[in-house]
This record gives sequence, C-alpha cells and structure tokens, in this order.
Amino acid sequence: MADNAIVLLIGSEVFLRKERVEQIVSATLKEGFSDFNYLKMDAREKKLVDILSTWEERAFGHGSRVIHVENIGKLRLKGQEKVAELFLNRVKKGGIPRAVLILEGESLDRRTSFFKKLTASVKIEDFKPLRSYQVPSFISKRLREKGYSITPDAAEFLADFSSSELMSIASELEKLILFIGDETKEITLEHVKGLLMPSRSYSTFDIQDALIEKRPGMAHAALNGMLTGGVSPIVIWRFFQSTLGKARHLENARSREEVNRISRSTYYLDKLKRLGASFPGGATRALVLTNKLELASRRGNLSDSFYLGYLLDGLFRMMR
Repeated sequence: MADNAIVLLIGSEVFLRKERVEQIVSATLKEGFSDFNYLKMDAREKKLVDILSTWEERAFGHGSRVIHVENIGKLRLKGQEKVAELFLNRVKKGGIPRAVLILEGESLDRRTSFFKKLTASVKIEDFKPLRSYQVPSFISKRLREKGYSITPDAAEFLADFSSSELMSIASELEKLILFIGDETKEITLEHVKGLLMPSRSYSTFDIQDALIEKRPGMAHAALNGMLTGGVSPIVIWRFFQSTLGKARHLENARSREEVNRISRSTYYLDKLKRLGASFPGGATRALVLTNKLELASRRGNLSDSFYLGYLLDGLFRMMR
C-alpha cells in the first residue's frame, strides 16, 4: 500500500469491506502504532473540512497514518464548495505523503459533482454480496487461509444451512475450528453436522436423500424431526427452493462455467442431477409447486408443518 494512497471502498457486503479495511491498516502501520496513527471518522457527523484537516496532520513517530472515513456516501456537502475544491485538488495530486485515506460506505451518489470527480480520481473497490454458488468457495478459501481444508459436501451443507450473511458464516467457521480442535485439519460433513445440530437427528440432507431414494416415510420423519427440534420453517422452505432451483439450473446448463456457478462439488452435482431426473420434465414443476405452497403458508392460517407436509406429498406424487 503506497504511503499516499486514497482508496474508496463501497458495496453492500459489509464483512468484505471491513476485512479490506483491516488489511490496509495492517499493511500500512507498524505494529504498536495503530493506537496512535489510525483514526476513524464518521462522515455523518463530520464536515469535509474536518476530514481534510485530519488528513493533513502529521503522523506520530514520523511514520505513516491511516484516516478511515465511514459512511462516505452520507457526507453533507452543502456550503462546503471551497473545501470540496481544496479536497479534490489534494486527491488529484495523489494525496498527502505518508497518509492513507480510506473512504468507505455502502453507496454514494455519483451524479453529484463532488462524487463524480472523486470517483474519477481514486482507486475504487466494490464489494457486492456473494451469489449462492460462490459461498462454498468462500468457505473453502477462508478455511484454507487458516490452515484447514473442508470436503465439498461439508462446504455445500454449511452454505445451505447457515445464514447467507458472510459475517455469520465467518463466525460459524471460527466456532467450527474451535469445535474440532486438534483432531484434524480436514473438516468433513460429520464435523459440520456435529457443530450445527448436535441435538438433532435429521437435516435437510436427509430430506434430499429421501426424495432421491423415493422414501416418503423417511422424508416425513426427517421433516417432523427438524421442526420438533426447533429448526425454523423458513430454513426448510429455503432448502426446498434452493435445492430444486439448483436442480433446474443444472438441467438447463450449457457450459462448464454455468455448472460451476451451481457447484464445484461432483458429489453434490450428482445428487442434484438425480433429484431433477426424478420428476417428469425436470425440476421446474416441483419448484413451481414449492413456491406456490410457500406463498400459501405465508398467507394462510394453517401451520407450516401442514404446508411442508403437503409439499412433500405433492413432490412424491409428481415423481416418475
């Protein structure tokens, strides 16, 4: 990181944005100097003149400084025209020696004169939410950085079972590492199940296997066991929609790249293929039924267990 860098970090994926801030701070400041030479400001509470004057201050101990401005898109610019001109001139000249300026926020209005000129002069990093097919790769990469590996089926299960928020997934990974301790460096499906549902007899994987194997009794037992064990119906609806949606996308995939967007696990892809092949004409009708019943469950007065049980019966009736 150059000592006069200006970086604009935007995007709705907060976890990745904050992680990038930490990387920049660690790369810029010597150990022990972050307490003195790292300053965080909130653009909602500070004026542009405050940011500029802070940016121009010298570092403690003749080192480098990091000025981190949060919520940059909320910066109030009314009456700050002259200061804005001075600020933008500083930006065009490459910033201030031995000072890194991080401007961070979810979004900003590039139609305004200030932000239009700013974005044309600085390095921009945009952090968008990961798509569902990218989450297992994120999990594998995150664990690899910590010295662990994870089997493809375990990564897929963790991605499907966890919240889609990366902050929540990162927290689950930390708990997973503590859970397995020094037992192994390879995390398997059993490890993930042991952490996420130690007192549960069934998982969504059991429902998926029961559908593939055409075993209605097992599917209903797994469904009832999960609901009795406290699994949210929302999680189960999401499982049906996600799994049948992936099976439909796999049927329509025309290239290896499209297949990789669904999953990179041959184990998981094989299950999706078998599931889709269970329905005449593919998984589309099964997905339509799922979406209709999920909508009915939100509007109706009956229990979620009724609608989910009705869905299972409907799916088995559709099968070849």
